[in-house]
Amino acid sequence: MRRLTDRLPTVSPAVFRWATGISVVLLGLIVVTGGAVRLTGSGLGCPTWPRCGDGSFVTRPEYAGHGWVEFGNRMITIAVGVVMIVLPLLALRLRPPDRRRDLVLLSFGLWAGFVGQVVLGGLTVLFDLNPALVASHFLLSMLLLLNVVVLDRRARQGPGPVRPGVRAELLWLARLLVVAGAAVLVLGTVVTGTGPHSGDDAKAKRFGFDLQNVAQLHADGAMLLVGLCVATLFAVRVAGASAEARRAANGLALTVVAQAGVGFAQYFSGIPVGLVELHIAGATLMWIFALRVWLAMAERPPVPAPAPAPESTPAAASAPPAVQAPSPA
Repeated sequence: MRRLTDRLPTVSPAVFRWATGISVVLLGLIVVTGGAVRLTGSGLGCPTWPRCGDGSFVTRPEYAGHGWVEFGNRMITIAVGVVMIVLPLLALRLRPPDRRRDLVLLSFGLWAGFVGQVVLGGLTVLFDLNPALVASHFLLSMLLLLNVVVLDRRARQGPGPVRPGVRAELLWLARLLVVAGAAVLVLGTVVTGTGPHSGDDAKAKRFGFDLQNVAQLHADGAMLLVGLCVATLFAVRVAGASAEARRAANGLALTVVAQAGVGFAQYFSGIPVGLVELHIAGATLMWIFALRVWLAMAERPPVPAPAPAPESTPAAASAPPAVQAPSPA
C-alpha cells in the first residue's frame, strides 16, 4: 500500500473535503435508490448475484422493467464503490501536516463497510429478500452514513483534541437524540419487513408480526423523537450553542415533523409506494441531521489556514544602499 500511494500525487485538504462531501450525498442516494428497488417489486429483477442472470452481468430483455431497475441500482452501487476506494487513497496522500490518522482510519472504515454492504446485498438476493437481511442491509447503510458524516466533519476541523462546546446536560440530550433516532430506524425496518412492499411478491417472505402493532410501536418511537427534537430546538438557543448546532437542530426538527406527517399519511392511505419512498428519504435526512446535532456539541480547533507564500523582492531593493564617495572640492 505504501509503495502504491507513494507514486500518487499529493492532494490538498480542500480536495479531500470535496470528496467527503460527495460521499455523504452518494451514500444517502444509494439508500433512496435501494428503497425504490424494493418498492417497485424489483428486488429480484436480477435473479442472481453478482451476475444479472446466468452468464451475464447486464440485465436481459426477459427481465423487463424490474431487471433494469435492479441493474441500475447496481450501477449506482459501483459508482459509490469507486468513491469508497478512492477516499482512503486521498487520505493517505494528504500533504503533511494535513495527513492525519483519524482521517485515514475513518476512510478505511467506509471502504470496509462498503465491502460488507456488497456481500450483504448478494446474500439478500441469494436468500430471496429475507426481511432480516433486507433490514440489516438498510441498517448497515445507516452505520456507513454515521461513518461518513463524522469523517466529513473531521475533515473540516483541525487535528487538536475534542472538547465539549456546551454544558453536559445538552451534550447528553444530543446523545439521547441519536439513540432515539437509531431506535426509530430499527423499528422502521420491522414495519417494513412486516408490511406489503417486500420487493418481490412471489418469493419474498415477511415477518410474522401484526402490522398494526409494530406500526403503533414505530409511531410511539417517532413521537418520542419529536419531543426530543423540540427540547433540543429550545435548548440550543437557551444554552448558547454554536450556530452550527442551531442550524442542525432546525433541519432536524423540520425533517422529523415532516416524517411524522408522511408516516401517518401512508398508514391511513394504504401504504402507497410514493409516500413510502418519501418516508425512506426522510429517514435518511433525519439520521444525518441527528448526527450533525450531536457532532456540533463538541469543538476542535479550526483547520489552520495555509501559510502565505513569501513575497519575492527585487534584488535592487534588497541590496544595501551604495555609499556615495564625496566629490572633490
